[in-house]
Amino acid sequence: MRNQKSLIALGILALVATIALAACSTTVGTGRQLKDSEITASVKTRLAANPDVAAIDIDVDTLEGTVTLSGRVKTDAERQEALEVARGTEGVKKVVDNLKVGDHS
Repeated sequence: MRNQKSLIALGILALVATIALAACSTTVGTGRQLKDSEITASVKTRLAANPDVAAIDIDVDTLEGTVTLSGRVKTDAERQEALEVARGTEGVKKVVDNLKVGDHS
């Protein structure tokens, strides 16, 4: 009887551990996540180094090599420059433009 309870407890523990580990997984592998974070950091660094872009107002997200720029820029020229910087960054496959142009009104 004691062995049976131990086996049931062990089974429940294994089930809980499996569910917990499955919840932690993503559809993107660890190597890809690291590469995406490197791309994001590189785009942010290049935007910050560009005097024609207010990098502080631009959010950069990367998923599987696709970079999404969002936020607000003052002019269309600044928007175009930010997009070109992102497109010219190593590892970027595609750039999604979610930038808004103009004041926060």
